[in-house]
Amino acid sequence: LSVSQYKLLISLYHSNNQVVRRDQIVRDVWGEKEAIGVTEQAIDALVRRLRNRLKKIAPTHEYIETIRGVGFLFKNEIFKP
Repeated sequence: LSVSQYKLLISLYHSNNQVVRRDQIVRDVWGEKEAIGVTEQAIDALVRRLRNRLKKIAPTHEYIETIRGVGFLFKNEIFKP
């Protein structure tokens, strides 16, 4: 994973089955200083790249669900303790 993909994964994983809003993703991945100018397309591209990497692990499971107009939800049923 790239550093950005890893930060996104950590943010989603630690969300405790709560939707992670796009503005929170920007803060978690890019930080406050670099957050200025991050576009919706940049967020979508990062999520798409992470989804593609996760598909290599479990091709039939969708880990990241898009919640339109809100953000993203991490579904981690496969690795529950």
